[in-house]
Amino acid sequence: MKLFILVALVAAASAVRYDGYQALRVEPRDDLQLDFLNSLQKELEGKISFWSQPLTTKRPTDIVVQPRFQDDLKEILDAKQIKYSVMIDDVQTLIDSQSRSDDDVKISADFDYSVYHTYEEIQAWVFEITAAHSAIAQQFQIATSSEGRPINAVKIMTGGVGTKKAVYWQGGIHAREWVSPATVMFITKSLLENYGVDSDVTEILDKFDYYIVPSLNVDGYSYTWTMDRLWRKTRSINSGSVCRGVDPNRNYEYEWGGEGASTSACSDTYRGPTAFSEPEIAGSSSFLLNANQEFVCYIDFHSYSQLWLAPWSYTARARLPNDMDDHDEAAAKAVNALQSVYGTEYIYGPSARTLYAASGCSEDWGYATLGAKYSYVVELRDTGRYGFLLPANQIIPTGQETYEAVKALCKHMADEY
Repeated sequence: MKLFILVALVAAASAVRYDGYQALRVEPRDDLQLDFLNSLQKELEGKISFWSQPLTTKRPTDIVVQPRFQDDLKEILDAKQIKYSVMIDDVQTLIDSQSRSDDDVKISADFDYSVYHTYEEIQAWVFEITAAHSAIAQQFQIATSSEGRPINAVKIMTGGVGTKKAVYWQGGIHAREWVSPATVMFITKSLLENYGVDSDVTEILDKFDYYIVPSLNVDGYSYTWTMDRLWRKTRSINSGSVCRGVDPNRNYEYEWGGEGASTSACSDTYRGPTAFSEPEIAGSSSFLLNANQEFVCYIDFHSYSQLWLAPWSYTARARLPNDMDDHDEAAAKAVNALQSVYGTEYIYGPSARTLYAASGCSEDWGYATLGAKYSYVVELRDTGRYGFLLPANQIIPTGQETYEAVKALCKHMADEY
C-alpha cells in the first residue's frame, strides 16, 4: 500500500495535461482518405492521438491534437477535402470536470455509484459487496497485474457452484474507458440486490454461475487517475523501447498478430511481443479455462460507440459463425431492452463487419477458445460527444439501461439452456 501511495504522489507531480487539446471528428468518405489518415497517424505519432482507428468509412475517426498542430492538421484535412468538426474544444476542461477532491476519494461503506472510483475503491467494493451478499456471492482473485496489483472479482452462485453453466463479464480492459468498470459494478449490485425480489433476476441467477471482473487492466486504470487520464494500454515494460504497455485487447492468443494490431510498442494498439504476454490477459484466461465449467456467455464491456459486437473481430473476410443467427437474436433482445429505458440506440452485428477488424481480441477468444456461444464486446455510451470522458452524470443511466440489456440476454439464454 505504501508503494502505491508513493507512486501516486510522484505521478501526480508530473501528470500529463491536455490544456487546449481538441478532439476532432473526421469523416473519411473513401479508401483514399482512409489510407491518408493511416499514413498521417504514423507520420504525426506523438503529435496527434487517434481515439478511433481510420479503418472504415462506415464510422468516423476521432483525433485528439495538440494546440500547436491544430491549424496545420485542419489545413491538411481541408486540402484533402476530408470533412471534420470540433467534437471537444478543450480536452483538459472536460477532464477537470470529472476530478474529485482528495476528501472525496476515499473508501466508504456507503458506495456512491454515481461517481467514478479509484482502483483502491473498486477493489474494496468487491470485498464489501460480496460480504453484504455472502449467501450468494464471494470474492476471488482472477489474476495479478504486471506491477503486482491484485485483480479481484465477484462470483455469484445461488447453489451448486461448478455444476451449472457459467457467465463471464469483464470491464476496464482499456484503462481510459472509466464508464466500463462503473457499469459492471452497477449491474453486479443490481443483480445481487434484486435476487429474491425480481422474478426474472432470481431465474437467471439460479440458472447460471457468474464470474464478474469490474476492472481488468488495473495498472493502466490506476495510471489514468495519477498520470494520464487518456492512457489506454497496460503498464508493462517493453524490452528495447522507451514506450510502455500493450493493448490488452490485441493480446489474446486466438488469431493474435493479424489485422488491426500494431507491431510498434509506441502504438495504442500494440499487440505485445507474444500472445498472452500480459499477465492480466494470460492470468484471467487461464483461470477461465481451468474453472471446470461450461461458459455460455462472455462479455467484455468497453466505451465508446454504443455497439453490441459479436465474432468475428479478427477479419471481415472470414465466414461468420454457424450460429450467427442466434447471436443476432440474442443481441437484438439485449439492445431492444436497453433502448426501452432511455431510448439509447445501439447497433449490433459481427465486430469486423460492423466496426473494423482487430485481431487478438477478447470476444473471438471467448467464442473460439473458451467456447462461450454468446460472446460479445459491448461499446457503451456515448457516440462521441464526450468520447472516453463521459460525464459522471451518465454513469447511472448507462448502468440502468445496460442492466436491462444483460437481464434480457440472460433470460434468452435461460430459455435456451
